[in-house]
Amino acid sequence: MAITEKDTIDSVAYENNTLIMQLYDHLDFEGKFEYDHLVMLQDKLNTYIWYVDSKQYQETYPDKKFENFLIKIFFVCEITELCEKFIRNVNLKLQKSNIHIDWFVEKYNEKK
Repeated sequence: MAITEKDTIDSVAYENNTLIMQLYDHLDFEGKFEYDHLVMLQDKLNTYIWYVDSKQYQETYPDKKFENFLIKIFFVCEITELCEKFIRNVNLKLQKSNIHIDWFVEKYNEKK
């Protein structure tokens, strides 16, 4: 599963009263692809937001009452300033829904 599968939730789990959803993004933001990539990210995030708003998670966790919802985005490539700004703006709009987005850049090619 990945960012290119816009209608799929990549991973779901929970901790206490927080539903945690993970999104995996393996694409880069180079050059003119940046805009297309941000559109894909927006489409994928809309699927996650719809999953929460429609309470579809209750099919998997019927007895759980969640107060908070966390979307973790794992990027393989460095993100751009525009992507960071996009995520900040989405977080501001989602505050009333108790949905928050965190993001991380996975360093797969780094020597340890």
